[in-house]
Amino acid sequence: MLRILTCAGITLAVFLAITPIFLFYSSLSDATVGTFTFSMLAMVETIALLTLAISWMVYELTKRKQYVFVVLIMLFLLIGDILGIPHLLGDQFVLGREQAIGTFVGLLVLVMRFAAAFMMVMSWHAANKSDQIFVQDRVVVATIVILVVGGLAMMVPISLHPDINFGMQHVLYDVGTLILAPTAMLMAIGAAGYMVRCSVRFSLAEAMLCTSMLIGTFNHLALFVFEADSVELIARFIIPSRIISYSFALGFVLLSLRNHYRQSYLASSAKSEFLATMSHEIRTPLNGVLGLAQLLHDTRLDNDQRERVDGILSSGRALMALLNDILDMSKIESGRVELENRSFYPSDVTFDLKNFVGTIATEKSLSVICKDEVLQNLVFWGDEVRLRQILWNLLSNAVKFTRKGSVRLEINKIDPNQKTEEGVRSLRDGEILYHFAVIDTGIGIAQERLTQIFAPFTQADNSTMRQYGGTGLGLSIAFSLTELMGGKMTVSSVERQGTRFDLWLPFKTEIESTEHHPHYEKVVDDGGTVLAGARVLVVEDNEINAKVIAAMIKRHDLIVEVVPNGREAVQAFRNNDYDIILMDAHMPVLDGEGATRHIRELERFSGGLRIPIICVTADAFNDRHRDFLAAGMDDVLTKPVEERKLYSTLLRFLRNRPRISPRLESDQVDVVPLELALQPKAPTARATDTKTPDASDDAALGDMSSLKDHIPNSDGKTADNVDDDQRSADKETIMNLIDNSRFDEMCSALGKNQFSMLINLLPASYQEERVKIVEAINSGDREALRRAAHTIKGMAGNLAAQKLADDARELEKYDGAFDDAIHARIAELDKLAEDTIAEMHAALRV
Repeated sequence: MLRILTCAGITLAVFLAITPIFLFYSSLSDATVGTFTFSMLAMVETIALLTLAISWMVYELTKRKQYVFVVLIMLFLLIGDILGIPHLLGDQFVLGREQAIGTFVGLLVLVMRFAAAFMMVMSWHAANKSDQIFVQDRVVVATIVILVVGGLAMMVPISLHPDINFGMQHVLYDVGTLILAPTAMLMAIGAAGYMVRCSVRFSLAEAMLCTSMLIGTFNHLALFVFEADSVELIARFIIPSRIISYSFALGFVLLSLRNHYRQSYLASSAKSEFLATMSHEIRTPLNGVLGLAQLLHDTRLDNDQRERVDGILSSGRALMALLNDILDMSKIESGRVELENRSFYPSDVTFDLKNFVGTIATEKSLSVICKDEVLQNLVFWGDEVRLRQILWNLLSNAVKFTRKGSVRLEINKIDPNQKTEEGVRSLRDGEILYHFAVIDTGIGIAQERLTQIFAPFTQADNSTMRQYGGTGLGLSIAFSLTELMGGKMTVSSVERQGTRFDLWLPFKTEIESTEHHPHYEKVVDDGGTVLAGARVLVVEDNEINAKVIAAMIKRHDLIVEVVPNGREAVQAFRNNDYDIILMDAHMPVLDGEGATRHIRELERFSGGLRIPIICVTADAFNDRHRDFLAAGMDDVLTKPVEERKLYSTLLRFLRNRPRISPRLESDQVDVVPLELALQPKAPTARATDTKTPDASDDAALGDMSSLKDHIPNSDGKTADNVDDDQRSADKETIMNLIDNSRFDEMCSALGKNQFSMLINLLPASYQEERVKIVEAINSGDREALRRAAHTIKGMAGNLAAQKLADDARELEKYDGAFDDAIHARIAELDKLAEDTIAEMHAALRV
């Protein structure tokens, strides 16, 4: 019963909403209606064409037959309107019932409208079948309700318009009206079908289509309920009612298109998260497999054993290449690829690629030629990893599909005075366009395949995958990355003669200011001397991965120490001298990011030489790499770690580094005197002068003198005069400003003495950043304010001062005026810092 009442209410609401518009147009004069008829008709047909086109687009995306029937609905309505236009031109304003009487064209118009109404019924039937909804009995009831309620709703215009009267006698002898009866019935069934669908599974889009069909039902019912003399008034309303009806139909397809894209986005996000997780889970054990296989390969093996180890390496590398390709394709499709902008030596890139490709080419007796003289003594700014990836995909493909002859890599600089290659983005300041060409003498590509060669999972021939292997993703990835970098890639080929890939890429270019950057062959000559005796701390919880990395490092005469988690890494850093740290990202007890922050904080307070920390992780996505760098790491290596990449990274960071770095020892560090801790440090030399706040500025923001009451004296007591009962209070009630678990973690990792020393240094560090905040407020520099607040946030977070970190985070986001409000916030922050330091010392004594 409730469903019947709901159906009746919806029908009545739509009919009553359309009635005022009907009364308005039926009251207009013939001249007025004729003036607007043609413009309104153009609008109607435009909406119909848009609905038809978008419906087909949605069908192409979803493959749901429901939208095919919507396309047919609009197509039949368009044909009917076009057939009726000549009659409209004759009468100037009427496109109504009488066009279907007595003429063949009129009969065709009626047939088109009947066909459109039938497609309305078929559209919801197809949707129900697809969604496994079986409610035909409820559709019959809803149809009856619509017809009954619609007939009753017609009493409203009859009672309000003086020229409209009720009369159904003409239906019995008017053949034209009887011919329209099946169409009216089908439109009511169509509206009922979508109304029932919305009651089972509500959709705003389908509710709009239901409304469109109810408006059509209103027009047809009027022909039966109003007396014959009122037909002209109904005809006037047909075109304006179609504007409303077709607009709702257009809204249906637009919402359907939007819903599809939203679902696709959510599915893409879920797929990306799944791939990120699976990437990490697969890379970790694969790192052990490939690493042990590399080590085993360099031991004494007989021919059979060596062949089997080579098979392990080959299969593992193929699996890794497949994993990388799938991840890259997923990131490109979801728009998550973000390019880095760092300086690098392009000659190193081409040199490495020549060596790698040359190893493979030698096995096939191919020659590899690299003409990269133009790159000597140059530094590029851009994404080195992506450039390597593009050229590697092209060169490895060239070697793969070449049986004899050569593979060439040619690089040229494009004259800035020449016209920029079409398809390449406009050059920015300092950028130069470079042309890269990869040419082979291989099997070539058929002309009909060239237009599809950059599509994903496409290869030159259906037998290519069986004969040569590969996924067909390499060229697609290279092409997409080239476009992302602002470049262009083309291909030309002749079967059985070879293939040529040309790409143009813009790079900001500088001339190297120092001596020529050493190539890898020079590194091999003096690398042993450079690295021999260097001490490396490997932080890795996976035993196999730790052994693999340690074995790789020891092969180059470095001294290695391994610890299983971040807490022990911090302790090892405090107690020993290391030249570099290789830090895993995901570990128990304390992860790599947390350990790195602890180490950087120790360096900050000790003033020692910054130790390079290299993240070694299975996380392959750039957003995670940015998190590692933001935590204080210097570079990221992705598992599985290649020995050459590991060695070159060690060499890069250790080449010019003093071998012994000062270490922070608790018994060697004096507590900063109170008077010095509370004084602002002298500003360091900078490229530009900065304004030093005066005493009035300091007073305006409050002072930090009260912090001295919370620094222990030589007897271990503070000026707080906290009695023994208060000191023995429950630890949970003391730690209302600090993170309990984080505090315990810090005490465990650093020891109470070391942690107490860091807390003693907090007032001076806070004061240093507070001075910067004062400078920023005086100069109106929001960015400087944000940086200083960000530093306080990180410093407090590292020392478990969670409330202070949260308030600093809010200050970092401050976008208000630099008036009394900001002064009050700084004063509150000062008080919070004072209370936090007191509470941290109290917590240490509990």
